[in-house]
Amino acid sequence: MNETGRRAAHLAAVWFVGGVLTAVQLQVVLIALFVDAATLRGGLLILAALLGLGALAGVASAARTIVPLAHRPSGRWIWTVSVHVSGTAGASVAAVVNFEIDHLENALPLYAVGGSCYALAAALFLPGTRIKLGSLGAAAVLVGGGAYAYLDAARPPTLDEHLAANGVDRGVLRVGDPPPGYTLRALGAGEDTFGAEYVRPDSVRLHLGVERAGHDPRRTDARGCPVPFGDPIHCVDDGEGRQLLTYEGGYERQELRLLRDGLVHTVTVEGHHADLPAARHVLSTLRPATEAELTGLLDLRQITPRSGASGHGTGSARPSSPS
Repeated sequence: MNETGRRAAHLAAVWFVGGVLTAVQLQVVLIALFVDAATLRGGLLILAALLGLGALAGVASAARTIVPLAHRPSGRWIWTVSVHVSGTAGASVAAVVNFEIDHLENALPLYAVGGSCYALAAALFLPGTRIKLGSLGAAAVLVGGGAYAYLDAARPPTLDEHLAANGVDRGVLRVGDPPPGYTLRALGAGEDTFGAEYVRPDSVRLHLGVERAGHDPRRTDARGCPVPFGDPIHCVDDGEGRQLLTYEGGYERQELRLLRDGLVHTVTVEGHHADLPAARHVLSTLRPATEAELTGLLDLRQITPRSGASGHGTGSARPSSPS
């Protein structure tokens, strides 16, 4: 094998060992985070460092004919410690970036990048100006790419990105004009549901829920009123296509419901005979929500998975009923 091939094999060996060390050290750190005893936590970290130094020491011994510094035992330890410290520092930064991007759900790219950090540190000890400059250039590219990925992942999502990530159909994003004295705030949106609230000082909040017709799993009668299961539910015609539902029992509330364009719009108010005129005003002024009215969806600062997008955690169309 010529000199170039031997150097490539040496760096490949360091890359492989570095990738394994990145995986092992990551697991040790995660375990240490859940260990209460400081002594045991420190022991785990020291053990991981010793394993890493031992593995790299073996690589240094095999590379003593390639790396000038590794000709002597003291030089091999200098090489081992230097590569271990530099590679571990780079792999740690890569772990932070990976956590910001996907919370370590896919760690294979992290192991590959971690191995590259060790390999680049080892390349600086090879003879030749070009290989040193190439290593520094590759390190700069790696740092730049990592910084860009971190900043891009840390950037708050735009409204379109948030809706796309949750599979939200903009057709369900409907609101009514706020009644006098009320302010509107979007609460959450899923694939088939949307929730918002209307708030006024010293007054009960109004909750607006929008969902696809048929999304409600409760049984209904011929009029479309929910069938009581436990506490009584009184359902009457409220005019203009609305239904007024009064729930009794442990959680007393009233709902005004309106079916329009395949969507069920429900305004919930706590207690009996609350601000029903305000609720009727909301349902009488229904329209698509504006971009400004949907900015509240971004306050959560977290994109929820599609599997949970239609649940109560993303702003369900109605509160859970004890009945």
